[in-house]
Amino acid sequence: MALPFLDPPFKQGAVERSDAAVVLSGDVGYLRLKKAAGLYREGRVHLLVLTGAGIGGDSALVMREFAELRLGVPVRAMVLETRSTTTRENVEFAAPLLRQAGVSRVALVTSSSHMARALRTARRLVPDLEWAPVPVDDAGPPSRIWRTRLQEWGKLAWYWLRGWA
Repeated sequence: MALPFLDPPFKQGAVERSDAAVVLSGDVGYLRLKKAAGLYREGRVHLLVLTGAGIGGDSALVMREFAELRLGVPVRAMVLETRSTTTRENVEFAAPLLRQAGVSRVALVTSSSHMARALRTARRLVPDLEWAPVPVDDAGPPSRIWRTRLQEWGKLAWYWLRGWA
């Protein structure tokens, strides 16, 4: 059981149409990317903004390659943000790319445990865009998921104290 403020229940049902999907870095098993690619194939978004400067699921470059070669998303449908190393930077550095593309409604794709912090950060940093949460199940066994949630609650508190969420 989680506290609603720290871990609000986000619907996992049908996603409304959005202009773009932002895929936040930290994508274990490419679950976030797979969800965003599905939204693209269904015509629910026309652009994927991939974020992150790390390796694997933390790298926009690696995610683009995976999306193109394994998920069938054309390169022209993806924009990369390759400098960010934190959730705040993911959003901050993706915002100009979204504005440049003329986006007004954004599907924010991240894991369920990460969504509370990510969505609050996006709405605080970029209030001129409409942010729609698209949670993806957390990867791993229950013990890992609970550890991740506890870490996220601490990070949310830190972001809140800094005025970022």
